Amino acid sequence: MRFYLTGLARPKKVAQHLSALFPTNKLSSSQEWTAKLYGYRDWHEMAEITKNGGHPPSKLDEYLSEEEQTARRIDQDKIIHKVLNLSEANAELVALIRRILTSRTPVPLPDKAKSASSKRK
Repeated sequence: MRFYLTGLARPKKVAQHLSALFPTNKLSSSQEWTAKLYGYRDWHEMAEITKNGGHPPSKLDEYLSEEEQTARRIDQDKIIHKVLNLSEANAELVALIRRILTSRTPVPLPDKAKSASSKRK
């Protein structure tokens, strides 16, 4: 599922959050993960498509039906597990990353989440 964005401010914040959650990775790795989490091949593709603006932005969760929100959450969770190579035991971390991806307001990073990032496969 690809998310069409209005700009790169949100993906940049997501990449910064991922860097904080996974401090051993470089920012460039977090940017690549971010692009993949939004449904793009890489950061460059996401930036080009976003700058060209040929698509209307994807609807925010709050404007989706309950059924659409559930389907989106399931898809996002699968993508998060795949891209970040997380085990099923990391449900809290996956939920936190999903909130980071979709929230319009800043998501605080609890210390507990930072330690959970060390539990990757």
